Amino acid sequence: MQDDEIKNYLKNHPEFFEQNASLLAEIHLPSPHGSGTISLAERQQLAQRDKINALEERFAELVLNAKDNDAIANKIHALNVELHKARSFDEIEQLVSALLPEHFDLADTCLRIWTRPRDPANHANLVFSEVSDEAKTWVTALTQPYCGTQPEIVAEDWFIEPAGSVALIPLRLQQAIGFLALASDDASRFYAEMGTDFLTKIGEILSAALSRYLD
Repeated sequence: MQDDEIKNYLKNHPEFFEQNASLLAEIHLPSPHGSGTISLAERQQLAQRDKINALEERFAELVLNAKDNDAIANKIHALNVELHKARSFDEIEQLVSALLPEHFDLADTCLRIWTRPRDPANHANLVFSEVSDEAKTWVTALTQPYCGTQPEIVAEDWFIEPAGSVALIPLRLQQAIGFLALASDDASRFYAEMGTDFLTKIGEILSAALSRYLD
């Protein structure tokens, strides 16, 4: 008799186990945990226990992720509030350069805008430093924030020190107006497969705040 025939018979005749209940205790199999042999019934109990443990670990992971997401959402909300309270372009720039690294545990940030400021006096701000055409084209083509190692377009004046990983967020109104780059010392902090919903929200909030000061 072939294995498939035995499987089909047992599936089609569940009463076999009721009629031969003692057989479950008589059949012994290698323990999945490497400790001799155990009965078929014990093997099934272990399998169920392992499945429950895996589900409990997965649930704990989901709870932890939910807590982390809540913490990030609260930080983004706090950033949004501070940006709304800002009364000048310089205040917004200070929030980006000081508040973001503090709240999100970043090594550095870089804000660059190539749209002209409404107040010519703001043009001297480092934020309006020249950005290469290659970088503008690269940022404009992004459909979502970039996450990963430093791309070749990163200029020497963007960060104080080379980053282990970066997130580069395009800033848009009707069209691309610049970008916000976030740097981390941790090479695994920003990676290609990570979700970018929170980064996108930061970009939208910052773009809206900047719109008050740009042509």
